[in-house]
Amino acid sequence: MYAPHPRLRRRLGRLALASLLFVLPFLLLAPPLVWEARDDAQQRIEHGLVLTIRLLDHELDRAEQLARALHPLAGRPCDVETQLALRKQATSRLNVRSIELTADGKSYCSSLAGAVAASPAAPRYRQDGFTLRRGSELSPDVPFIEIHEGDGKRGVLVNIDGRYLGLLMGAERLTPQRAYIQANGVWVGPGFVAGGGAIPLAGSQHLERASGKYPYHLFSSYDLPDWREVLLRKQRVISAMLLLLGAVLAGVGYWLLGRPRSPQSELRRALDGNEFEPFLQPLVRPGSTQWDGAEVLMRWRHPQAGLIPPDLFIPQAEASGVIVPMTAQMMARVARELSAAALPPGFHLGFNVSVAHFTQGDLYGECQSLLAAFPPGAVALTLELTERELLEATPAVEALFRRLRQLGVQVSLDDFGTGHSSLDYLNRLAVSGLKIDQSFVARIGANSLSGAIVDSVVELAGKLGLDTVAEGVETEQQAAYLGELGVTWLQGYLIAKPMPLADFVAGLARQQALSAPSATASS
Repeated sequence: MYAPHPRLRRRLGRLALASLLFVLPFLLLAPPLVWEARDDAQQRIEHGLVLTIRLLDHELDRAEQLARALHPLAGRPCDVETQLALRKQATSRLNVRSIELTADGKSYCSSLAGAVAASPAAPRYRQDGFTLRRGSELSPDVPFIEIHEGDGKRGVLVNIDGRYLGLLMGAERLTPQRAYIQANGVWVGPGFVAGGGAIPLAGSQHLERASGKYPYHLFSSYDLPDWREVLLRKQRVISAMLLLLGAVLAGVGYWLLGRPRSPQSELRRALDGNEFEPFLQPLVRPGSTQWDGAEVLMRWRHPQAGLIPPDLFIPQAEASGVIVPMTAQMMARVARELSAAALPPGFHLGFNVSVAHFTQGDLYGECQSLLAAFPPGAVALTLELTERELLEATPAVEALFRRLRQLGVQVSLDDFGTGHSSLDYLNRLAVSGLKIDQSFVARIGANSLSGAIVDSVVELAGKLGLDTVAEGVETEQQAAYLGELGVTWLQGYLIAKPMPLADFVAGLARQQALSAPSATASS
């Protein structure tokens, strides 16, 4: 069964939590926004119905007042004077369609038709009342409202124009379906539509409000707004802010989850992610420019911080013991990528090791695997033991030194004279070389004491039969002085800076290409 890489698992976990943080503002705030939009839709319709009732009641109040004012005309003959009085009042009122006088519950005089002959089928009006009509004989498709004011024998009938009803029911303050008025089994809707029975309400949600003064009801309907419509159209600004907030939360959460809980855990994360890269700094013999060796230096290519120099992470790696698997990974990578290059015979290849390498891990097996990747004698592997920590020369450590020497691996003391018990190492351990610290080399020619120390180290190495490497060589004067002393190897910016392994292989190939014609000519 496939098991994802630990680094991939951590990244997927961070992405999952960051994704949750991204949608969290929507999960928390989108439902209230949608609920508010739906509640607002209902409140808006309710407000529209209440306002429509208020307007219609006001118009009906005016009609009642007009009927009371004209009540003295009821019972009088429908002569020219009475007709003119009715017409004057009807034409002066915007929404009044007509005014009629009634006697014994029947209309006998109208502002539109004048004297009206009573028909046996003509309706009888109550003493007073409100009636919703679908139409009349003259205008069967135009509904209207009748307001009748009377005493049973005589009365006044005021007809509210149906066009006013149509406009009022279709007002924009209501839903797209607008409103319907219903009374005495008749309903009237927007656009002068009228009917009886069930009201054709189209929306999924229905609202009903009744007038407190007149016997009619208003109905309206609406559809609940879809959450996509609310968030993407009506509340798009807030949605954009939620997206921004979610992105910020996701970014901060992803960054916080990516922070190391400790330097050691960050080093292990980088180890799992193969973020440590080998940089090689060439070594030359005095008087030569040919790269006959190199020291492998570790660099950390951090995904956020970029390339990190070794002095910022090597001490922590050594203190935590993570340096051991880091070096093992580095040796395996160098063996894999450098074994295909054409190296000079006996190429000096140095790796830095610490005390932890001799007490943890499998240093012997790692050296054995590296040498096996090259032809016999192609590489002279050197382990440069740092002196930042004291290595106790136990029987097991002494045995490991002897085994490494039998394998052909040399062990030299790095930064000789600056750390712990260097002379004791020379006395008890199978050391093959010394590395002169760059702090002494840098002061050659400027400080007589530093020159004397370098002289003494080289003299001591010569008497013990040890190789010497001088690091930090930056000037021709330093190189000449060290060459005269008999130093075995020179290393420093004068020769070349540390470079990625691929660049080192390319530079080595260029050197060999340039030296090939010279060798042919001399032969």
